[in-house]
Amino acid sequence: MSAVSLWPDDLAELATLAKDLNFDDAERRSALLENGSRDFNAVPGSGKTSLLAAKLLLLAKKWPHARRGICVLSHTNVARDEIAHRLAETAEGAQLLSYPHFIGTIHSFVNQFFAMPMLRSLGQKVDVIDDLVFADKAKSLLQLGRFAGLRMYLEKQNNGEGIATTLFYRTAELKVQIESGSLPAAHTASYKSLMSLKSMLTKAGIFRHRDMFAYADLALKTCPHLVDVVHRRFPMVFIDEMQDTSWEQESFLNRIFDGKSVMQRFGDVDQKILSDEENVELLTFPRDEYGRISTSKRFGTSIAVAVGSVRVSGEAVVGEGVTIHPPVLLLYATADTTKVVAHYGRMVLDRLTAEDIGTREVKAMSARKTGESKVDLGRHLADYWPTYVAGQQIAGIRSERFWGLVGDARGTLQETSLNSRVSDVRRALLLVLRAAGASLAQDIRDARMLPRAANTVAPTGPIEKLTRQLVLSGEVLCLGGQRDTLLQLLYAGLKPYLPDALGFDAFKALSVFEDTGVSMALTAAATTRCQVTHQGRSLDFSLGTVAGMKGETHTASLVLESYGGTSQKFDVALGLEYIAGVASKELAKLPKTQQAQMRNLYVAMSRPTKLLCLAANESRVPQSLRDTLASKGWHIEMVT
Repeated sequence: MSAVSLWPDDLAELATLAKDLNFDDAERRSALLENGSRDFNAVPGSGKTSLLAAKLLLLAKKWPHARRGICVLSHTNVARDEIAHRLAETAEGAQLLSYPHFIGTIHSFVNQFFAMPMLRSLGQKVDVIDDLVFADKAKSLLQLGRFAGLRMYLEKQNNGEGIATTLFYRTAELKVQIESGSLPAAHTASYKSLMSLKSMLTKAGIFRHRDMFAYADLALKTCPHLVDVVHRRFPMVFIDEMQDTSWEQESFLNRIFDGKSVMQRFGDVDQKILSDEENVELLTFPRDEYGRISTSKRFGTSIAVAVGSVRVSGEAVVGEGVTIHPPVLLLYATADTTKVVAHYGRMVLDRLTAEDIGTREVKAMSARKTGESKVDLGRHLADYWPTYVAGQQIAGIRSERFWGLVGDARGTLQETSLNSRVSDVRRALLLVLRAAGASLAQDIRDARMLPRAANTVAPTGPIEKLTRQLVLSGEVLCLGGQRDTLLQLLYAGLKPYLPDALGFDAFKALSVFEDTGVSMALTAAATTRCQVTHQGRSLDFSLGTVAGMKGETHTASLVLESYGGTSQKFDVALGLEYIAGVASKELAKLPKTQQAQMRNLYVAMSRPTKLLCLAANESRVPQSLRDTLASKGWHIEMVT
């Protein structure tokens, strides 16, 4: 093993390496100085990603190996980007961004070192690895005449669409399974049609993320020595957001690293909100004698107390931030369900100045998007914001449409960060190059690889210049009157990579430029955003699911109650009993379905820095509970 150790004297370097970070407390110092394999359970807003980045900076200064590196794995691109940004600020840290080190998501790690080499050895084309694209393509293929019988079968199933759109390979045998439920019997025509559907998508190079773990298993079965090759390459491994790791992912990583490399895992077990997966009881995070980081720098005492009240593990949450406003409970009548979101927007404008909001976002979320049940409204997002689902559908069309990826950045994109904008533009350019038959694009699976591949053809970087132009001006150029100008700009910028025989007329006639007839400007009839004007100020904020906003930090957050279905409980109403301290049963003794609801609530309530707001139907919050909450400092307000 070639790990590097850190000692107390090394921490003095942080004063210059990470001037804006403070790791003076014992818990964080312990995490920084841990040199063996250990887990760390950290509360929301504790800065564990920043702490991990700081630890990597210290290790980078001492790293002696030219061909062995540090492996850093996360579940989200956001966490990966935060770590990379920190490291890029110093010369030593920047060295970790390239060979022999690896910083990326668990999926990208599995793809790069195992699945993609296996697929290449099989001669298998890979176009895209994306669950949403897979689902869209599967639904499209289902319309073929050959699948008429399968369509009839699926229409009779409770989860017919889910059966067709979640097909994935499992284990080295590439056995086809679905996310939930069961496939029809193997001897039936429906089963054979589903296998044919999956095979067609595979031949087209369209995969789901879970498929890659099957191909990775096949790689290890084919070449068992890969285990030794990879763990020797990475004597130190750090995993962020470990609680989101499935058993399929954890067991694979354990096969590679456990007991062979120093492996430190960071997460918060109470933020594990995907509890219906297989083998969840086998998960090991956090292992015995794990370290704790119990203080949050995100919010103050009032939010911390509320957040800690719904933490299933029962461990404390300490808020070190500043308390700006007391938590708010919005009560609404059933008839006023659709007024809740706009009321919240006006409330934010009343309480927070533009300076208070700053660069953080204001958001509203619920644990569920949709769902059927006979209880009162307030079951899911669509009850509060009926156009949410339509907005999601239009946004989904963008994934394979040039005009949707490049155009209307403010309306269509659910994320308006520069990083997501660049990603969409690169994806659009890759689609154009593929449609044009450019040899450059044939082996590119991920649009992030496009700049490097393009540099081998035209080192001066014209594709990066084109990317910048489209990021900044693409929205305007996609408007009807500007499209010819955009096509000419594209043709000129991509000319070094296009086939020599492809003229401009043939270029602009490529299928990728076909207009689908769907307006990419979201209207009031289909939107995932809310715009509020109040007392001369305006606020534009987005709505989404708790899972979709996990890991984010907001200035203000609204948590819209949802109905748990099999739990037969509304999450906010249940959570308020624990916040008020009047619940009759310990959280850890609740049924698993209700514990899952509380974990979702814990995640949602821990997003804001300044203003936390919960919304519940007035009929589900008795007066005695309101009085107790008020005595604990909560502000209670009726939606009008």
